[in-house]
Amino acid sequence: MERQKHAAFIIPYFGKFNNYFQLFLNSCAKNPTYDWIIFTDDKRHFQYPDNVIVHDTTFADIKALFRSKFSFDLSMDKPYKLCDYKPAYGYVFAEYLKGYPYWGECDTDLIFGDIDQFLFPKMQEGYDKIGIFGHCTLYRNTEELNTLFLKKLNGKQRFQQVAQEYWNHSFDEEFKESINDIFEQEKKKICYTEYQANIYTKSSDFRLTTMNEDRVTYRHESAKKAFFTWERGKLYRYISGTGDDMEIEKKEYLYLHMQSRPMKVRVGEQEEIYKIIPNSFDPLEAYPVTKKNFSAIRIKHFNLHYFRLRSKNLWIKTKKKLTNTK
Repeated sequence: MERQKHAAFIIPYFGKFNNYFQLFLNSCAKNPTYDWIIFTDDKRHFQYPDNVIVHDTTFADIKALFRSKFSFDLSMDKPYKLCDYKPAYGYVFAEYLKGYPYWGECDTDLIFGDIDQFLFPKMQEGYDKIGIFGHCTLYRNTEELNTLFLKKLNGKQRFQQVAQEYWNHSFDEEFKESINDIFEQEKKKICYTEYQANIYTKSSDFRLTTMNEDRVTYRHESAKKAFFTWERGKLYRYISGTGDDMEIEKKEYLYLHMQSRPMKVRVGEQEEIYKIIPNSFDPLEAYPVTKKNFSAIRIKHFNLHYFRLRSKNLWIKTKKKLTNTK
């Protein structure tokens, strides 16, 4: 008997998927009550699981689809602009979402754990929106909620403004006149809880970042002696304690978000158990992880992530300054 589907994720993606895309797909496969519907021009061979449906298309076709749905002009010169359109996916791709209680949007620079453990209870509680970030959010699949993004925000046509300007407004996340603000304005039921492990971008280590209660600023944890594992569809983080007892903390997460961080893949494409450390997917030296064998597990590789990021940012600032002085 086929399991009832709880939600479908919509992913339009153009260009080449990252080098660990197969690991992303494997994590999707372990969540059979969810489907992923991907629209892409990447024709490379991947082992797509049954719950990932792929539509071979072009960015031009997707632009045409979006523009057919609205009476005003849309700015969509580059695929990255699609981030601002994520809250509109339920409306634009409605024909693909029939029969799903919820629909979602997510990125591909992440690895899923057990989705149902975290999100299905929130669906049963009738939340209208589960999540506040663009890398993974679920919406209750109703016509009212799927067109809520078109509502005026503070008396202004916010989505139309976002859609007609070429730069990214982060309309899909945070609280900067975004879809979250519209849902709050319309008094919809939102689940704000962060179940994900979101990696701080400006550190070579895997330091987690979470939004503060002011919903404007973020806090970043200090570096920890820790590593992540993916264990047959479960995502864990192991953290070493301090002192003589060296107790190990084990915490489960909904997904790990790499934030576009370059990663090396040192495991087989169908590996069932592996670790995730800066900046690599590696074989796990000891399993199960215990207090006795924790010290035998390598928790990091030397990498220049921070310095490369700083160098890139410096180059961008210098380029802008030179351009402005001409």
